[in-house]
Amino acid sequence: MGKSVKLTDAVRGYLLSCRSKKLSETTMRWYRQKLSHFIAFLVEEHEVTLLKQIDITLLREYVEDLRESKAYESHPSKQSEGNEALADHTIKGYVQVIKGFFNWCVREELLAKNPAARLENPAVGKYVIKTFSQEQIRAMLELCDTHTAIGYRDYTIILLLLDTGIRVSELCGLTLEMVFIESLNGAFIKVFGKGRKEREVGLSAETAQHLWKYIHVHRQSKVAENTTVFINRFGNALTPSGVDQLLYELEKRTGITGVRVSAHTFRHTFARMFLENGGEVYKLSLLLGHSSVVVTERYLKDFMSRSARQDQSKYSPVVSLNLARTKRGGFRKAAKDDVV
Repeated sequence: MGKSVKLTDAVRGYLLSCRSKKLSETTMRWYRQKLSHFIAFLVEEHEVTLLKQIDITLLREYVEDLRESKAYESHPSKQSEGNEALADHTIKGYVQVIKGFFNWCVREELLAKNPAARLENPAVGKYVIKTFSQEQIRAMLELCDTHTAIGYRDYTIILLLLDTGIRVSELCGLTLEMVFIESLNGAFIKVFGKGRKEREVGLSAETAQHLWKYIHVHRQSKVAENTTVFINRFGNALTPSGVDQLLYELEKRTGITGVRVSAHTFRHTFARMFLENGGEVYKLSLLLGHSSVVVTERYLKDFMSRSARQDQSKYSPVVSLNLARTKRGGFRKAAKDDVV
């Protein structure tokens, strides 16, 4: 069992199995990237090419190699800043993909024993995902040259991501027949989320207006059959990596720091501002396409953090002392016997 199965062949078989389950292209790209990185490590560092050669020691060495890797060092467009290490949640993502792969190998009887069975999941800290400020959003919008087709497209994409909180895969999968701008009940779009679940997401009047103008004035596809809403400069469907690239360029040009400029950050920003403006968490869960409110609560961290910070001065113990009233003459001079 598994005596001569090549690692590359096993990975191809696993990806075919995943595709047969109709996983999204984003998920498939995630699996391919992680497993390609894993194969490269085994071949380059240990000359391992067969499935049967892999054991728990090699897997743990791989995890340690990930810990020593720099963020974005293999990314085609982004560069690591300084010695920034891979985030622990990123390392956990690699481990989860590897575990899934070896579970499949055992089920398919390519291996008699699962080498990843005792591979520990890396501990992940609980982080507050930083969201965009209004100034940062305005800075990105101002850099879009709306007199050009690409600039107007980018401007519309920013508005749509902020207005709806849709995923980047949902943005790129949006087609003309899924846009309902002239609906009597208000403009909205239909998107297919995880598990191909369809949902409707409303549009503000301003976003609807820009989306209409982009579609009817600036969108020029070279292929009539192409109904994808957002297209690249060559007239083909815009891909998630294309969206990543345009946002990365905006990040460089605006000089935004302290927050990751990505479609996912727009999703969190939408969630935070929706709640700040009085929206209900249950409606937010439906709009985001979450399977339960429990998932949505993960998006509340930045909202709760900001809310607590803003209320801090209101409920501060120092404020309650009314020091301004008792210190009319300024700070009290220290007495001779005061301890300093």
